[in-house]
Amino acid sequence: MGYLQEKGIKVLALDIDGTLYPKRMLNVRMVRSLFPSLTLAMAFNWARKEYRRVQDLHPTSPENREGLIHRQAQLVASRLGGRRTADQVKAAVERQFYQAWERSFLSIKAYPAMVETLEQVHSQGVKIAVFSDFPMAGKLQTLGIDGLVDDAHSSEESGYLKPSVKAFFFLLDCLQENPSQVLYMGDSYTKDCRGAKQAGMHSCLITKDTHKSFPEADLVVSSWKEFASLVL
Repeated sequence: MGYLQEKGIKVLALDIDGTLYPKRMLNVRMVRSLFPSLTLAMAFNWARKEYRRVQDLHPTSPENREGLIHRQAQLVASRLGGRRTADQVKAAVERQFYQAWERSFLSIKAYPAMVETLEQVHSQGVKIAVFSDFPMAGKLQTLGIDGLVDDAHSSEESGYLKPSVKAFFFLLDCLQENPSQVLYMGDSYTKDCRGAKQAGMHSCLITKDTHKSFPEADLVVSSWKEFASLVL
């Protein structure tokens, strides 16, 4: 009996970048995001880290993507020393990052055995969801799994970023499932596994560092082939 049946899992929820396809492909595309403004890119990267640090101490208002984008723009503007208003920064971030990402992920390649595994999972009546910090940007279509995914959301829609438990509670609200019946899989122990466990979900970490200890990961796998052997 595989893990899905043994634990009564009804939903397999997945991170995207580094989980469905190799992280190196993301990193190449992130390098392209350094242009045309390296200064803006550095401020944006700082703002995302700062956002994670303070988000649970100071709630986002409103708690949705609009609230997140505005708060993110304020952080970027503060990092730039007030040389631009938050609205100016918001427009610049939209152009350099979000709009560019819509064109940047048309050539990513799925991990071996990922698509076949999701087909088997779906055939067993288990719903498939994706939940990433960044918007989808056509990734599901490029990876050939858009027809297998029942729910697709960005944590930005919640007003919070992973690993905030509020982001994972948002996902659960969308799924309308008991957290004990959801298995969340990702490549970041801190953002994915810890966040999912805090929300009451099962967690799976995909990593090459399988020799290390990850106490809050229910499953640790090095590949999708290994994942399939354990859960199906």
